[in-house]
Amino acid sequence: MKEKIPVRITWIKNEKGKVESEVLIGLEHVFDGGISISKKIEKFKKRYIELVKKSQKIMPKDKSKRKTSHFWKIGKLLYDFNKSIENDFEITNFQQAVIRDFGLYESWLPRILKIGEFFTKNDISDSVPFSHYHELIDKIPILGKSAFEKEKKRLLKRAKDDTLPTTKEYRKELNVLVKSKKKLSVRRT
Repeated sequence: MKEKIPVRITWIKNEKGKVESEVLIGLEHVFDGGISISKKIEKFKKRYIELVKKSQKIMPKDKSKRKTSHFWKIGKLLYDFNKSIENDFEITNFQQAVIRDFGLYESWLPRILKIGEFFTKNDISDSVPFSHYHELIDKIPILGKSAFEKEKKRLLKRAKDDTLPTTKEYRKELNVLVKSKKKLSVRRT
């Protein structure tokens, strides 16, 4: 298995004074890889900058206008990007770079990545606050695939029926569901 190239995203001012993203790698990789590594890094940088530009078009700067679908689209972009580079590169400051370049809250980043991984476009409704998806995402490992899929559908149905609880109430409902799953798994063992 070939070794991933560790890269660091940093920011520098260009000749016009505008701050731009830049990709750095260790000298040992430059010497080992020669011209081919330079081409790979340039391609990586171009893809990363395109990713940032796409995200800036998706996410409104006015935080009051941000919808659940915006967060899903960003999550999907990030998830797909990570999958496409996972065999070649490792971004050593991924969290810092994404928070800065995408304008996201640090505490939301893991959930935004998971919403891009575990939800499809059809699973998302702007009628469901992102905070509800937060709560559901946090329960993925405990619920298991079948219960998770069922809960995604139930959440959409409740949004359609206009019977969504508050986030706090939804958290309580999910905790009850998790407890029942735990009791069921204990009985089976």
